[in-house]
Amino acid sequence: MIDAFATLAMSSGKFEGRSSVKTYLFAIGKNLALKSIRKRHGVQQVPFETIADVFSDEDESPDNIVEREERKQVVIDAMRELKGDYRAVLVFLYYENLSYIETAQAMDKSVDQIKVLAHRAKAALKKQLEVNNMNEII
Repeated sequence: MIDAFATLAMSSGKFEGRSSVKTYLFAIGKNLALKSIRKRHGVQQVPFETIADVFSDEDESPDNIVEREERKQVVIDAMRELKGDYRAVLVFLYYENLSYIETAQAMDKSVDQIKVLAHRAKAALKKQLEVNNMNEII
């Protein structure tokens, strides 16, 4: 993350304003991550433990807190089983709340490709949750 911000600060003259700064920063982060992976000749998993609460905080009873944390862990575990592009598109669209256009720019794909990826990723996540017998959280 620090490298992405440093790259953004150092390349401020290259930013043409065709997208939001947030999208541009995600693209920088993606490219830095890919560069790091290429250097290591291996694939690393995205640490989904860092994802903030996916579920609402409406009812804070201890039982609901525990249940929400269990659901979150089930979703995190299921997302680990997905392909890299499927994970990325779900994180960009539903965790980072990027639009399809911003997600397409960040992933260097067309909007139509992102729509197809999102559809397939949701289906794959649903299937993975069903495999884990956790389809009641869907």
